[in-house]
Amino acid sequence: MGYKGSFLALLIITALVGCGDSSEMQQVQEKAVVVQLAEVRTATTEHEFSFPAKVMAKTTVDLAFRVSGRLKSINLPEGKTIKKGTVIARLESEPFERAVRMAEVRLKQAQLELKRVKAIATKGIGSEKSVDNAEVSFELAEIELEEAKANLEYSVLKAPFDALVSKRLIENKGFINPGLPIARLQDLSRIHFQFDIPERLVNQYSRSQVAKATAFIDGAINKEFDIEYVEYSTEPDPVSQTYAVVYAMDALKGVEITPGVRATVKLKGNDDKMPQVLGVPVSALVTGTDSSMSVWVFDEKTQRIKSTVVKVGPMVEGWVAVLAGLEKGQKVVSAGVTNMKEGLLVRPYSMQ
Repeated sequence: MGYKGSFLALLIITALVGCGDSSEMQQVQEKAVVVQLAEVRTATTEHEFSFPAKVMAKTTVDLAFRVSGRLKSINLPEGKTIKKGTVIARLESEPFERAVRMAEVRLKQAQLELKRVKAIATKGIGSEKSVDNAEVSFELAEIELEEAKANLEYSVLKAPFDALVSKRLIENKGFINPGLPIARLQDLSRIHFQFDIPERLVNQYSRSQVAKATAFIDGAINKEFDIEYVEYSTEPDPVSQTYAVVYAMDALKGVEITPGVRATVKLKGNDDKMPQVLGVPVSALVTGTDSSMSVWVFDEKTQRIKSTVVKVGPMVEGWVAVLAGLEKGQKVVSAGVTNMKEGLLVRPYSMQ
């Protein structure tokens, strides 16, 4: 073999070696990470369900004057309870009192005119039309007086019920226009507890299924209270697909409960009547920087995992209720979730 032939053979050998390295690199496949999986399952025998709830007032109203005027005084101690009929704000009364006096004078004048016209009419001097006009003027004067007295009454704003002053919306100065909110009051004669139930429970949900409902006010009173059903929303939350439910109880004597605090509502019923709830191990949850919750869902076809945002409910014996985001039968990573990443190739762990 000549020089050229030797050189050509060397090139061919070099190329073959290079091809062998490329093939070998392609054969180095992505290694699957061994993970522990748990199946999304239902609590088929659980007869007690707990839901995080928010304490709410029976009614929350923003009070406003019906008339305009300059604010004279306010009595709105935020966070304090006031009795029904308590004066919470006044407008300067002089303009309204003056309007009442003027209306009284006009009424007296209209009354005298009506009396005079009728006296003339009885003598056949006046006309029937004159009497009609005088009667109309008298009636209008009566209405003006009633309106003036009502405006004087409206210049004083009173509490419509025993209420908690939630917020003072204006200070003791300035001209007030009608309809401008002065204060936000909350009716605490009954305490409401609002919580969300998942969409899958709505079709099965019935008050007859609930044998007992109780509420525990977190961090306030170390005692459970019996509560009763009030209402539930028929329109779901567009994001979580959950429905708002409201239970209530009468206010506690001598105990102040602030609206907005957290509570826990428990619904108890028979195993064969209570609806089912999906759940996953608590160890499967990943908390986001925005306090959102997610899990790593395993795709059996691709053998890869995907992050899925979920809405969770109460926790029972290491399992947490999943109100939205998962379906029965799906599998999620249940250990080492902080080491996972989107699209990671995994292999389910199996005990030999």
